[in-house]
Amino acid sequence: MPAPYSEKHKKEVLLYARDHGVNAAAKHYGIPHATITRWNKTLKIYAPQTPSYSSEQRLAILNYAAQHGKRAAARKFGASVASIDLWNKELKIFGPRQKKFTRENKLEILECARDFGILAAADKYDVLPSQIIGWNKTLKVYVLRTNYTEDERIKILTYARDHGVTAAEKEFDVTHNTLQRWNRVLQIYKKREPATHNQYTTEKQIAFLQLARKEYDNMPADARSAQQAFIAVTNDHDVTIDQLRKWNEKYKLVPLRKRAKKVWSQEEIDNAQAALDASRGHFTAAARRSSHSPHTIKKMQKEKKIAFSKAQKKIATRPPVGKNKSKTIVAIIQGLLNAKASK
Repeated sequence: MPAPYSEKHKKEVLLYARDHGVNAAAKHYGIPHATITRWNKTLKIYAPQTPSYSSEQRLAILNYAAQHGKRAAARKFGASVASIDLWNKELKIFGPRQKKFTRENKLEILECARDFGILAAADKYDVLPSQIIGWNKTLKVYVLRTNYTEDERIKILTYARDHGVTAAEKEFDVTHNTLQRWNRVLQIYKKREPATHNQYTTEKQIAFLQLARKEYDNMPADARSAQQAFIAVTNDHDVTIDQLRKWNEKYKLVPLRKRAKKVWSQEEIDNAQAALDASRGHFTAAARRSSHSPHTIKKMQKEKKIAFSKAQKKIATRPPVGKNKSKTIVAIIQGLLNAKASK
């Protein structure tokens, strides 16, 4: 498993995204768009901007999606798949995605993947590449190429070094794991730098928390936040917010806001209790019967809002089998005979 990105590397990527755009940063560093966006939610290097599209632009994107697939349209125009779906609900340019595929549909998609590549077929038919690979394991329409020469591998790895790993995957239809395996031998591009925050001593951990406490104390009284104090420390030091939070749980140097306790209505409690009883104490099954998640139902039970007795779980809900079945049948027959004799 690759080591996590260091905070220094994250900031470098986010600064590049701020100056050149998220799509350019994703292509340059070979990091998914969603990962860069998630990092920025924590580090806040750039202000996220939601692009606005005119009616004509939306129509053009939807027409492109109707011909080439939503994923291809999202990549070409920089719009999200969710936005394309939302616009299409209003304008109805193309129909809903096919959920079930017949054998003939799968064969058609696999033949396209064989002739033009998996990613091209995924875009054209609006399916996931993993689905195509899974279908091919059963139907075996094409054979993945595995016999690359060393020159070809060097060419692909060089492209990954210059344009990013993700771009190389799309250009040469090679998986990420394959590129990593080749690069371990040929070493064309640098591997991800291992994080150093796990190597800090106890004294260093406490020193980081003391810096966070200083930042916390310097904030206005009505705006103090441990999260913002942690962010301030990570901006100047090679340490993550998760690590600071974990260390603070142990040493308790930076005060945390008390979370408001969830208050459930009696109707919600009754609904969860009925679902738990009907599911014989199984949280997942109870969640399907109610509007709550398994975590919520478990939390309600932990706080003793609802309960399910283990004795109830042992109640027989199926007819007896074997010796018990014979005994039950004999008892029923004897009961009928006694009732008839008493008449």
